[in-house]
Amino acid sequence: MVAGGLVTHVVESSQRQARQDADVSLIALVGSAGTARSDGLTLTMEANLTLVNSGPVPVVVEQVTGDAGGLRFRSGRPTTVAPGVKSVPVTATVGCAPDLPAAPVEAVLTVRTADRKVRETSSLMIVQGTPWAFTHQQACQVMLIDPSTGEIRGYRHSSAG
Repeated sequence: MVAGGLVTHVVESSQRQARQDADVSLIALVGSAGTARSDGLTLTMEANLTLVNSGPVPVVVEQVTGDAGGLRFRSGRPTTVAPGVKSVPVTATVGCAPDLPAAPVEAVLTVRTADRKVRETSSLMIVQGTPWAFTHQQACQVMLIDPSTGEIRGYRHSSAG
């Protein structure tokens, strides 16, 4: 009877470990915005996504991508995300249109789990009101200067006529 109980325990423990090793529990949030360049039509910024791993084991995030409402972003190289929070660098491009997407933007994450299998998951992120949106607003606006006085009269978005 003891041997049967031990075998059952070992099998259940192995199954539990396999489930943990296959678990992906990631949330992506807009992080900081770094260096930004704009030609008045398009903004390119080096930025960060904040990834929250609420799973029981580390995962390797092979890639993070997103493409919605003119905003596109992509991570560089793979990074290990242990349970907890980690910033991941991305390059983001967006047109200097009046607004960034108002609806949540989907971040698609390609993840290698502890069982060495590649899985894809996604997370919705709010972009409005974040450092990315602030950088977009600042980098894409144009100063309106009074030609007779040289004083700043205001600002307009660079895509506005």
